[in-house]
Amino acid sequence: MAKRQFRTDGSLASEARTRNAIAPLLNRHGFDIIADDRTVRGTATTQVITAKRGDSEPVKMHVRLCWRRDGRNAREKSYSAAQLRASLIEDSWERTLAFVADRAQAAGNDFILFIQDAADGVVFAALVPSDQIPAIWQRQRDVSASLIERGDTGRWRKNHAENGSSPTIWLQDDRWPTTHAVADALWHWPGVINVLALPSAPHDTGMLDSVDDLHTDCALIGRDDSERRLSIKSGYPRDPKVRAAVLVRAEGRCERGECGEHRAYPGFLDVHHILGVGVSDRAWTCVALCPNCHREAHYAPNRDAINADLREYALRFAD
Repeated sequence: MAKRQFRTDGSLASEARTRNAIAPLLNRHGFDIIADDRTVRGTATTQVITAKRGDSEPVKMHVRLCWRRDGRNAREKSYSAAQLRASLIEDSWERTLAFVADRAQAAGNDFILFIQDAADGVVFAALVPSDQIPAIWQRQRDVSASLIERGDTGRWRKNHAENGSSPTIWLQDDRWPTTHAVADALWHWPGVINVLALPSAPHDTGMLDSVDDLHTDCALIGRDDSERRLSIKSGYPRDPKVRAAVLVRAEGRCERGECGEHRAYPGFLDVHHILGVGVSDRAWTCVALCPNCHREAHYAPNRDAINADLREYALRFAD
């Protein structure tokens, strides 16, 4: 049996999309973003966001992503957790947890921001003081041990916090009636902030750069005899060869499977960047869409599901 690939192009693209959404999420909940720093080593990305809220002093947040919800597990919506470290240091839980906290403090990371993303957006965002991680982990470990001893986890006998030999923090476990108590130990801990529970600013419905693929005809609005002015626009570069290749591939037909609308004249189809142009501008991350489907891919309530289907279709051209 072939070994399953640990990091696929799809998972990396999904991770990049999640990381790109975190700063706007924090901003909507009252944080002013000062920096979003990322360090890439191989397929691993370390992300640290510096932000302040109101008149408070700036803080640094080390982002940790929870286990992906990508449809591989039928019960994945009933639990949420993130590993703190893949393995133990010198076979010691205490030494490992102390290392995690000390490393965060040495890097100046005041908080660890645990993010659980899903197809319909971020589900959990827990801002946890980094120096409290060992105590919270120990509490979750004790709660899990008690539940297991009482038989509240059925035949499942693995301690939540230990997760084999990988210390893990839990944000949710609704697989059994009482196992929510493990996650409750985190959410009720002094100093832990539920970001999604903070007041939310009105959502900005303005056009994003990734939506700039849309053709807009403004001939019927505006003014006559205007003076010419210099305009400077910030955006992501697009490779015209990618757009040309996608349009040639589509042959005038919308590539959304349930549509297939066709026109023979040039300019009918838009080229849609499924992951956002800032993430990927490739022929296998773009599709040709009719104007209606393109707007649905950006604005429809089920746009995440639409883009997931489009992503699956476009990946066939990756070779």
